[in-house]
Amino acid sequence: MIKHLSEELLVKIFSFISPLELIDQVGLVCKRWRKVSCDSKVWATLDLYHHHNIRESQVRRMVRLHPHPTRLILRYRHDLSDRTFVWCFFHLKHLRTLDLSHCRQVNPRIISAIVQFCKNLRHLNVDGCPGFDNECLLILTGCRKLRHLSFSECETITDFGVNAMASFLPKLDSVLCDGVLALHDEFIQTMIIKKCDTITDLQLDGGNLTDEGVEMISELMYLRRLRIQYCDNLTDEAILDFHHLRYLEELSLTRAHSFTARGIVAAFSRPRHFIRIVEITECSGLDDVGITAIGRTSPNLTHLNISWSRNVTDEGMVSFLDRVPHLMSLKVQSVRQLCDFVLLLPVYNPCLVHLNVISCSLIREQDLTAVSAQLPDLEIAYNTDLGCSPKSNKILRYFDFMSPRQFAKKKSKVGPHTSHVNNF
Repeated sequence: MIKHLSEELLVKIFSFISPLELIDQVGLVCKRWRKVSCDSKVWATLDLYHHHNIRESQVRRMVRLHPHPTRLILRYRHDLSDRTFVWCFFHLKHLRTLDLSHCRQVNPRIISAIVQFCKNLRHLNVDGCPGFDNECLLILTGCRKLRHLSFSECETITDFGVNAMASFLPKLDSVLCDGVLALHDEFIQTMIIKKCDTITDLQLDGGNLTDEGVEMISELMYLRRLRIQYCDNLTDEAILDFHHLRYLEELSLTRAHSFTARGIVAAFSRPRHFIRIVEITECSGLDDVGITAIGRTSPNLTHLNISWSRNVTDEGMVSFLDRVPHLMSLKVQSVRQLCDFVLLLPVYNPCLVHLNVISCSLIREQDLTAVSAQLPDLEIAYNTDLGCSPKSNKILRYFDFMSPRQFAKKKSKVGPHTSHVNNF
């Protein structure tokens, strides 16, 4: 049967096989399989993260035999030496995407090798690399075709390095730098001056930002994705002008303690036909007026997360659901005033596939069972003792739905009473 498969199907199948098996086993079956196993499409991605058992000598052998991958994943590969990193970059000159996140080896020497040998690089991820600092950013400005750069949790980065990056990388349109605590309003000002017409994706840590700095983001007219984590020090003044971001597709504001309905209504005061994802968590000021404003101006919304925003009631939620017929994911964890709105989900939101109602103690178990029966594809996460069928009675990792603060305290503990409907 398998000998009658087309080469296109074989390429698709072989792309799921580990690199070592492709070389040592698949290629030895027959001449046709050897030819297909050497196809550049099979080796388009070299993933050494999920295949972490591949040793350093084997990495070199694979790169020598197949030097044409366009995507290389080296995440968490602490076992590889600096010399092997540089050796890989020297041979993989067609790389367009490189993931080095959480690699302790990253340093100016390795970044210099990337700039020197990977001339076509478009996407670089160095999240959580302790050695990635301002010097590395300055060197990286030589990578002129770079479009996406993620350096979240690189704590030694400051405004100086990021300003140089924004000034000398002309094609850069995506910057992800949450967890970089040393960034201030100066960084946003530089992005507006240098990248006003090009930046489309921005992720920040709000710890050291002020209302004036965040307010300037509204001048990035083509921004499509905006994520600001830890908005503890920000107030409504920061988001009043967000309605100018007319092309926004995703808005995420976490730990938004100081925002009120006034600011949220102002941010959603104009129609937002492009927006698909809204996340406003731990916002005690979000109430029925605010959630209604989000629904009224965002008819194409597919994902909403308002976890720990405890002043939303059934009245506001029903008003919201009635306006967003395409909603697919709803997270309302710890919004404890919610109760009967779940009964209307099959009527207003037939496309819903994910529902998180953990710690919503007023929601009745029988209501969840009834909704699950009407929406067979719906996955429900909750933490009550529902007597469900063995098929759907799996334990859910409770920390997946905790706030960052709770997660830091409990880490990998599993909630003992966490239950599950429809295999979430």
